[in-house]
Amino acid sequence: MESPDNVSSKQVGVRLPGHLYRWLREKVDSGEYSNMAQSVIGELTKARALEEVRRRETPLYSVYEDEPLARMVNERIEGIRRELLDEVKRRRA
Repeated sequence: MESPDNVSSKQVGVRLPGHLYRWLREKVDSGEYSNMAQSVIGELTKARALEEVRRRETPLYSVYEDEPLARMVNERIEGIRRELLDEVKRRRA
């Protein structure tokens, strides 16, 4: 039997909670995705990309975390980053 790491694609059957199903269904109905399978794949891909970005950013911020000034600056940078991401999401909607 082949290891899951060596498989280029794998079909998985799951039951989605109602709130996730409705959220993904809205994305299909609005034309963002052509069908439910694409919406699931697309949103999981986005989530993975965001997780990888966050993982890469964390070491940059944590180098001087014990210093109060560095912590304040990092908190402000993080706040601005979140605001910009929210603005991008609003503009795409």
